[in-house]
Amino acid sequence: MTATPWNLNRVKDFRIRTKIFLSNMIIILFISSAIGGVAIYASTKFIESNTRDLSMQVIHQVSDNIEIRAKEAFSSSVYVLSDSNIRQIAAEQGEQVTVDNYPAFRSRMEFLLAQYGNGNPYMNAIMIQTQKGQVYWWENKKGLDRTLNHEDVTVMTNNASDYLKNHEQSISWSPSLRKQNEVFLIRDFVDLSQVDRSLGTIVISIDSDYFLSLGSNSSIIKQNNVAILNPLNELLAGGGTPGMDNLISRSLSYNLKDNDASMAIVDNAEGGSHLFVQERTSTLGWRVLCFIPMSELLSNTRVLVFVIALVSLLAVLISTGIAVLLSNSTTRNIKILEQTMRRVEDGNFDVRIIPLGRDEIGSLSIRFNFMLSRINDLINTVYKEQIAKQQAEFTVLMSQINPHFLYNTLGTVKWYARMNQQAEIEQMVTSVIELLKSSVRRVGEFHSLEQEINQLKNYIYIQKIGYGDAFHMDYEVDERLLESEVPYFILQPLVENAILHGIEMSKGSGRIVLHARIEEMQLLLIVEDNGIGMEAEQALNLLNAATRKESVPGVTSIGIHNVNERIQLYYGDTYGLSYESALGLGTKAIVRIPHRTHRQRRNEHVERHDR
Repeated sequence: MTATPWNLNRVKDFRIRTKIFLSNMIIILFISSAIGGVAIYASTKFIESNTRDLSMQVIHQVSDNIEIRAKEAFSSSVYVLSDSNIRQIAAEQGEQVTVDNYPAFRSRMEFLLAQYGNGNPYMNAIMIQTQKGQVYWWENKKGLDRTLNHEDVTVMTNNASDYLKNHEQSISWSPSLRKQNEVFLIRDFVDLSQVDRSLGTIVISIDSDYFLSLGSNSSIIKQNNVAILNPLNELLAGGGTPGMDNLISRSLSYNLKDNDASMAIVDNAEGGSHLFVQERTSTLGWRVLCFIPMSELLSNTRVLVFVIALVSLLAVLISTGIAVLLSNSTTRNIKILEQTMRRVEDGNFDVRIIPLGRDEIGSLSIRFNFMLSRINDLINTVYKEQIAKQQAEFTVLMSQINPHFLYNTLGTVKWYARMNQQAEIEQMVTSVIELLKSSVRRVGEFHSLEQEINQLKNYIYIQKIGYGDAFHMDYEVDERLLESEVPYFILQPLVENAILHGIEMSKGSGRIVLHARIEEMQLLLIVEDNGIGMEAEQALNLLNAATRKESVPGVTSIGIHNVNERIQLYYGDTYGLSYESALGLGTKAIVRIPHRTHRQRRNEHVERHDR
C-alpha cells in the first residue's frame, strides 16, 4: 500500500486543542534548542580560543628549544672544523692519502670524529668529503649494526655538496639524503687558518626525534602531530603518514607574513578539522608546524553537551505537561460550545449555553444564545415566506409549455421522415430531440465530459446540415478524461462562436478541434479553430465587462460571457474562460476548471442526502 504523502495544509484540519499544543511545543523546542545550541557553541568557541592561545604559547617554547638544539648540533660542526688533527688529514698536510694508507687514515679519522659524535645519542653520523674526493665518516653504531659504507658516504657527500652549490649557501639544513628519519646539517669545511679556502664538505646526520621529542611532555603538542620545515619549505622532520603528509602539504598555503612570527587557524581537512599552529624560529627561519585534531580539543565538551541536553530534555518534559494543561483548559469551553451547536444542527433550537467566563468564549456564548432566539423568531416568517416563494415559482414553471408535447410533436416529424425515407431529416430531428432532452430533463448543473461531448455532437450534426463540408470537427480527448465533471452547456457556445465568427467569415475549409488535458490538477478544455482570428488586444478585451455584449446568441441564448460567469460562479475567480488569437492564425477558447470526476459529485450528493 502506498503511503499518503504528508501535506502541510492538513494542519488546518486539526482540532484547536491540537493546534495550541503543537504551537506551544514548537515554541518550547525552538527555545530549548536555541539556548542549548548557543550554550554549546559558546563553550566550544571558548575552549577553542583558550586552546589556541595555549597551543601558541607551547609551540613558541618548543620552537625556542628546537633552535637551541639546532645550535648545539651546529656547535658540534664548529668543533669538527676547529680540530687541527681532522683539518690536517682533510688537507693531507704532511702525508698524502693513497690507496694503501687510506684505511689507516679512515680509521684515525673515525676515532677523531667519534669524540664529537658519541656525546649526543641522537647524532647518527658525521661524514666528511675532502676536496680530493676522499671520504671519512663516523657512525653511531646503534645495536652494533653498521649501515654506512664507502659508496653510500660518497653518494651522500656528493649530493650534499651539490645541495650547497644549488642553493648558493655555505651552511644549510636539509632533509635526509637517504630517506630516513633524520636531518642533515651540511656545511663547507672551511680552513680556519685560511678562511677563503675550502677543505671539502661536512655532513652531520641527526635523528629527527632530536627535535620532535621536545613537545612530548605537553598534552596538546605531541611528537606525531609536529613537523619542521626549513626556509625552503622542505620537510626536515615529521610526517610519514598519509594523513600527516596531506596536512603538511595543505599548510604550505598558510605562509607567515614577514612581520608575523606565528599563527593559529582551524583547517577543515579531509580527515577532519584540525587546529593548525605554526611559528617561525627567530634565527634559522624554520617553520615549526603543529596539527591538533579538534576532536581532541573538544573532547572535554562532551560532558557539557550531555548536561545541556539533559537539562533541555527536562525543561521540554515539564513544559510539555504545562502545554497540555493550558491547551485543555483553553479548549474545554470551545468543546462545550461545539457540542451545543451539534444539538442545534439536529433541530433543537431551545438549547442555551451558560456563559463560560468573561473571555472571548464567554462573549461568543452570549452571542450564540441571542442568535438562537432570533432564529426562533424568524423561522416562522422567513422560512414560510421562502416556501411561499418557491411555491409561486413552481406554479409559474408548471404553467410553461409541457415539454412532452414538443417530444411527441418532434417524434411525429421523425416518424414521418422515416416513412418517407428521409434519413437526414430523421437524424436531424433526433439530434434536436436529444438537445431538448438534455436541457429540460437534466438534474443539477453538472454532468460528465462525455455527456457534454455527446450533446455537442448533436449540435454539430445539425450545423453541418446547413454548412455542409465548410468545416469539420475533431475531438482529441483522452478516454480517461470522459468521466471528468463539467458544467452544462460550456462547449456549445464556444463551438458556435467559432463557426459563426471564425469558420463562416473565413469562407474556407474550416477545422475545429476540441482538446482536453490535465494541467496542475486542473482540467483544460480548448476549442481551437483555423478561422480568420482576431487581434491580440481584441482577444484580451473579449471578456471585458466594459465591452460585454453577447455577439452571437446560441440555441439556449448562452454566450461566452455567460459561460465565463457561470464557471467563476461555480469555482471562483481563478477559473474561467480565456482567449488566444492572432489575425489569420485562428482562435483558441480555453476553459479552465478544477479537475474532478462526475462520480465524485454523485457520491458527495448521496452522502449529503444520507445525512
